[in-house]
Amino acid sequence: MSRFNTFIRRHYPLALSFILPFGILFIYGLLRHVFPFGGQTILTVDLGQQYIDFYAFFRNTLLHHPETFFYSFAKGLGGDMLGVWAYYLMSPFNLIVLLTPRTWLSFGVWLIILCKTGASGLSFAYYLKANRLLNRWWLPLLSITYALSGFAIANQFNVMWLDALVWLPLIILGIDRLFTRRYFWWYPLSLTILLISNYYMGYMVCLFVIAYFAWACVHHWQNWQHLWRSVGKFVSGSLLAGLFSAWLLLPTFFQLTQSKGQYTIQKINWKFEYNPLRILSKLVIGNFNFDQMPKGEPNLFVGSFVLIGMLLYFVTRQIPRKERLVALLVTIFLGVSMCYEPLDLLWHGMQFPVWYPYRFSYVVSFWMIILAVQRLHYHPQFKGTQLLLPFLIIMAIFGYTAKHLKSFTALSANQINLSIAFLIITCLILLLKVPLKNYYPFLLCLCVGGEMVTNATISLNQISYVSQKDYADYTAHLQTAIAAIPNQDAFQRIGKTFMRTKNDPMQADYFGGSHFNSMLEPSYPKFMGSIGEPAGDGVVADTNQTLFTDALLGYRYYLNHTGSLATIPLSTNKPDLARYHLRKVKKQIAIYQNPNALELGFAASEKVLKHHVTADYPLLEQNQIAADLVNSPVDQPLFTLKFFNTVTYKNAKQKPKFNETFLRINPKNTAHVIYTFTPTTSDPCYLTLGSNLEKNAVQVTLNGHPIQQYDTFRDTVVLNLASDAIGQKQTIDLAFSKKEIWLQNINLYQLNYQRFSQLITQLKTHPLKISNFSNTLIQGTIKIPQNKYVLMTTVPYAVGWHATVDGHPTKIKHGLKNFIAIPLKKGHHTITLRYWPPYFYCGLLISSVTVILAASGNYCFRYYRRRRLF
Repeated sequence: MSRFNTFIRRHYPLALSFILPFGILFIYGLLRHVFPFGGQTILTVDLGQQYIDFYAFFRNTLLHHPETFFYSFAKGLGGDMLGVWAYYLMSPFNLIVLLTPRTWLSFGVWLIILCKTGASGLSFAYYLKANRLLNRWWLPLLSITYALSGFAIANQFNVMWLDALVWLPLIILGIDRLFTRRYFWWYPLSLTILLISNYYMGYMVCLFVIAYFAWACVHHWQNWQHLWRSVGKFVSGSLLAGLFSAWLLLPTFFQLTQSKGQYTIQKINWKFEYNPLRILSKLVIGNFNFDQMPKGEPNLFVGSFVLIGMLLYFVTRQIPRKERLVALLVTIFLGVSMCYEPLDLLWHGMQFPVWYPYRFSYVVSFWMIILAVQRLHYHPQFKGTQLLLPFLIIMAIFGYTAKHLKSFTALSANQINLSIAFLIITCLILLLKVPLKNYYPFLLCLCVGGEMVTNATISLNQISYVSQKDYADYTAHLQTAIAAIPNQDAFQRIGKTFMRTKNDPMQADYFGGSHFNSMLEPSYPKFMGSIGEPAGDGVVADTNQTLFTDALLGYRYYLNHTGSLATIPLSTNKPDLARYHLRKVKKQIAIYQNPNALELGFAASEKVLKHHVTADYPLLEQNQIAADLVNSPVDQPLFTLKFFNTVTYKNAKQKPKFNETFLRINPKNTAHVIYTFTPTTSDPCYLTLGSNLEKNAVQVTLNGHPIQQYDTFRDTVVLNLASDAIGQKQTIDLAFSKKEIWLQNINLYQLNYQRFSQLITQLKTHPLKISNFSNTLIQGTIKIPQNKYVLMTTVPYAVGWHATVDGHPTKIKHGLKNFIAIPLKKGHHTITLRYWPPYFYCGLLISSVTVILAASGNYCFRYYRRRRLF
């Protein structure tokens, strides 16, 4: 019992450093009625629209499909997954979701956030204790400040970034230990773990540790020999961290060149991005809301106590002047980085962030806290004359913010008053240390903790969340419908007319076509946009298929919501579903089978290797694809352009000299451009809509009923209007509220269903008969009817795919600019397609050799050292 009591007395500050940040966010979740303690979740923005589905995919990979660690057909039509894991899913904290039931996944993600927040506080406290900077009650006080900093609160929904907050203090501890004769391995091993957990945040930490090491050289100065020995350790430790993680970083870097790397900024503007003084507003309580997510200043809130300590660091004489000078240079560098475009780009890997700007601001907050800690370590006393200067500076910051209050959408006068109140209370407690005696630690902790809690509460209260019912009901209905689909084929894709997120295939473990992912290869949205799908950088909605693209891409089944559940939002109109076979209805979701769906591979004309894309006209592009597949003349198209019977205007008129541009006459009323047509056959009809009409620029109704359409797209999209509506007048109403609008690419097309049926019958004649299928291996046989034919697949082309034909390695080629195609001679062939990530084996070899050499070297060093001692 005495040993236990001793252990508690020694380590209770560390325990509190974990429990307090964890408990504060947990209590806040209780008050916000977060599931399972209410009907809300923490799902919002990208966490609700993207990451939650990745965590479902994480579960499915570890429990059911381990090969999807490398490749998955649930990523759009198929794509490499190693880069996705490296960015989103490699954190060891993610194992928590395995402990929660699938329907409780939102709770599992909340637990991950709570545990990462608590672990951030614990790691910072350990850094303080191991470095003997501070001890006892200082540990939980400063750990709360770090774990609940402005960055941590504003970005807790970007769960994968929080690992950086956990490992940064331990990496810095490792750097400090490089200046001693022991503990060399702490730095490379902790940096390795962060690089594997999240290479993106790890990259930013690597930049920061260079600046920190420069300061540490002065802080730990002894002599030149000691300095060069420490520099050697730092360089070798950094290299070892990179080599240890090469198995993941090398293939990830290659995937970056195929995806995000293609968006790298080529031209740098040498300018300030905004008035640098605006940064000061982020030191005020609660300066964060939804508007700050896409575009805002860096999140730097660390509380009054840290600001006071940091400012006093630079005027404390007990701290060597050279050390303060280098610290000032580092502070200036970090400060300028947050507003000067070239440095901002450097921190973000030469790419401007899409939402969540200044993602490196956590290292700035950490640096501010470190300087405050150093001041407390050198000189823990606070006198009135010392506090006057930081008090006046901070009050000036609040005064500037108050003067420009209208320009800060997330701030109010009450928040500035709260900040002033906490500043005054903090100063009073610091001044009254002696009279307060035993109450001093408690009151200071209460004040600092109260300020951080107030900031977190005000900031998070301005964010809306997805309800557990909306998430769980939709997911349960989708999974039930997917489970009811017969699994008769080795491979089959599934389409839907409803959507919660574009990563639904990962959530429900099926093969679809939609996807949202920063690591998405640009060739995929480019192809999908060319055939009329809503697509953009890193995103494909897959809501606007035609009968032809359904067949081509192998959508064997379609799900259609037949009920009125609000939790199942429709994403498209698809009247041509009537031509599919209704198999069953499961919980208001009808399951249709597509009799036209092609196999994953089939024999096609070699013209697909020389396909030329018809830009901006998706149905003409589909005509060209169809012609190339069977080497037919283009004058026998699937889709033919039709003319509208009438075009009328209501509160609108054509702009002179611009036939497709319309003006609104009365600004008080909505303008309408109304088209009518009457189908003369039962064939499906489609409407194209130009990219100028995205984001609800127009509201489209057909016969008085709204047409569902995903509202963000950069290419002309295709809307399914009617099927089997011969002789029935169709009225299309395009309503707009803008002063002027360009009705770009408004064209009516009709599918020649007879021609379509003949085409599909021809392509189905020689399919790839799959005998063995997994996400990384496809084996089968095919009969090629004649020379100058190829095996055409709808597997997206990627360097990692390798083919053998009849046992011989064969080079794969691009079919239709996007898919794998293999030229074959006439006759029967056995095909094997196998995927492994480029440079994975090379990286694995590098990491393995490095581990072996490092372990051997370390053993020899220790053995030699023991021999010398004895």
